[in-house]
Formats: sequence, structure tokens, C-alpha cells
Amino acid sequence: MKQHLTKIWLLLVCCLYALQGQAQFENYQLSPDATISLITCSSGDDLYTVFGHSAVRVNDPAAGLDIVFNYGTFDFDEPNFYLKFAQGKLRYKLSAAYFSDFVYAYTRDNRSVFEQELRLTPEQRQQYWAFLTNNYLPANRFYLYDFFFDNCATRIRDGLEATFPNQIKFNIEHFDKDYSFRNLIDIYLPPQPWGDFGIDLALGAKIDQEATPYEYMFLPDYLSMGFANATIMQNGKAVPLAGEPKTIFLQQPPQEESFSLFRPTMVFWAFFVVVLVVTILDLKNNRRSKTLDFMLFFISGLLGIIFLLLWFATDHQATANNYNLLWGIPTHVVVAFLLGKRLLPAWVRIYMTATAVITGLLLITWWGLPQEPHAAFIPIALTLVIRAEYMVWSSRERKTVEAKTKA
Repeated sequence: MKQHLTKIWLLLVCCLYALQGQAQFENYQLSPDATISLITCSSGDDLYTVFGHSAVRVNDPAAGLDIVFNYGTFDFDEPNFYLKFAQGKLRYKLSAAYFSDFVYAYTRDNRSVFEQELRLTPEQRQQYWAFLTNNYLPANRFYLYDFFFDNCATRIRDGLEATFPNQIKFNIEHFDKDYSFRNLIDIYLPPQPWGDFGIDLALGAKIDQEATPYEYMFLPDYLSMGFANATIMQNGKAVPLAGEPKTIFLQQPPQEESFSLFRPTMVFWAFFVVVLVVTILDLKNNRRSKTLDFMLFFISGLLGIIFLLLWFATDHQATANNYNLLWGIPTHVVVAFLLGKRLLPAWVRIYMTATAVITGLLLITWWGLPQEPHAAFIPIALTLVIRAEYMVWSSRERKTVEAKTKA
């Protein structure tokens, strides 16, 4: 009876601490029947869920304890939430929840859940439990999230290595397929064509560097494969760290979506054709569509300002060295307000000539630059070149006509 009451008390303490952070239980001893597992969740329908998710399950049936430690959460009530998110200063945190609630949430979203039990000795389980519970303390649970280098997956990998220094080896040389970080995330983005387009606009050349097999594990699927191939030292011998994933929930096959033409590449090629037709009509009728020119260069300049701010005004590592600034030029925003004039000032004509040359050269040479462009870049660049050149030609023609008229 006393042992039964002790288990109930321990369960109460553990749950209160894990779910509400109100109690301390670093000294709680896991039973011999306890298990610790890596949980891997499949892609979701939204962009922020498309890369999957990783978490850690601690299950101690002797005490009725079954919780999930999750490094992928943040607090919407944090002051200046959206500003901090944009600046890369938003703090993520380690949270904890009942495993049943965790699985229910992913089942409801039709996302598969897999489990790999870590083959740790009782002493090793206790060590890692101590790490997790210490990491969950209010003073330790928060961290600055970085999608590629410090996220829900890398925190688990790094936490195990910190708990067992020089004892874990990831045998993942077979991962090496010469992928860059951009190549790796592109694997998951076909269902999100506009998300893929936005990522390729906002993220710079840093993510085009070749990733090492170890760095592949920022993605939950690769973390799972890494664990399946890893070893840990036990009694002087290297033994498997984890087995193959076991299915907790398998998603129902999604309904097949009909092919949509509303994709960035198709949309911008269609836009280019429209602009080309407008330009031909402008040429035929000896006129210039000033509203089109204003909107085109104002929007591209506005994008350039965003690229510039993401590079220099945030802590996001991945937004640096963005070559999209060579066509999304921030000064276009100012020049756009002068494009409504009948005759463009001489310096604006020079500016537009330089714009056409720079964008045209970029179009020809980008595949030799260290940043991989999105396919939609081609029609965007062609549109800018055509309108910039036409504006210069049209303004010169008008100036020549007016000069002859005065003469």
C-alpha cells in the first residue's frame, strides 16, 4: 500500500512539473521498466509543418508517467511576438505534454507518428532524464530558434551528445549526396509551391552551401535515420543507439489534388506574356503604360527593401547574402514615383539602362553564382528588362519628337 501511494505521489509530482512547470523532480528515479524514445512526426499540410517534427517520449509505466518533451513550441503571449519573429529573436521553448494528447493532436491532423526506443541502460536513461528535466527548468527551457542549425531536431541530437560526450557515433556517411540546405528543404516543398517561392526569395546564398551528413539531421526524417544508424558506448562496447521506427499512427492517404496552374512559375510566365503584349501595343500606339511601370518597379523595390532588412536588420542566418537584391533593387521604390512623367529625367533614363543591363546579366549568369534561383526568376527578370528598356526608348523618342516640333 505504501509503495502504491508513493507511485501515485510521484505521478502527481511528475505531471504537475512536466505539464505546468510547478514542481521540481530532477531527483526522481525512473523505474527499470521506463523507456525513452525518439518521436518523429510526418509532414503536415501547412508550410510550418511540412518538414515534420521531432520530440522525446519518456514512458515509465511503473509510475504511470508518459510524457513528451517538445522543443518546437513558443509563446504567442510573448511581448512583441511578431516583431521578434521577423527579427529572428523569438524565443522557442522546451515544453511537455501527455503523450496521449500529443498523439491525438497529430492524429487529428492526419500526420503519422513513429517511435524509436533508445537502447539505453538504466543508468543512461536516468542521466538523459536528468538532462531533460534540468533543460525544462524555467531558466533553461528557452532558446533562440534557428531553422537549420538550432531547432526541434538538432536540440535532441545535441542534448544526447551533451549527456553522453564522446560516446555517440552517427554512422551516416551514406547520407552524403552533395545536397545543399536548399536542396534538402526542396524535397519537402512540392506540395507548397508558393511557400517554396517565398523561401527562395527570402533566403540567401548561405543555404546553398553543401550540408554535411551530420547537418542533414536538422530535418526530423534524417534525425530518425541518424539515430537508427548510430551507436552508443556501453560497458566499453559500441551498441546500436536505436532501432527502426515503429508506427504509433499511420496517416490516411490524402486525397489526390488536381493539378493547378496557379503556381509561381506559371503565373509569372503568364504575367510576362501580358506585359510583352502591353509593350507591343504601347510601341504600336506610341504610348507608355505608366501605371504598369509604377506598380512593377515599386513592388520589386519594396521586395528589395524586405530582402535588405532580412539580411541586415534580423538575426536570421539564412537570409544573408541574398542575390535577389540584384533584381529587387531597393531604390526602385523611389524611382517608381518618377515613372509617371511624360519625359523621364536624364538620370532616370541612365538608371533604367543600368537596371536593364544588371538584370539582363543576372539572367545570363545567375546559374554560375553561389545562390540557386527559383525558376520563376526568369519571367520576372525578363519583365523588368523589357519595361526598363522600353521606358528608355520611349522617353528618348518623345524627347526627339518634341525637339523637332520646337525646331
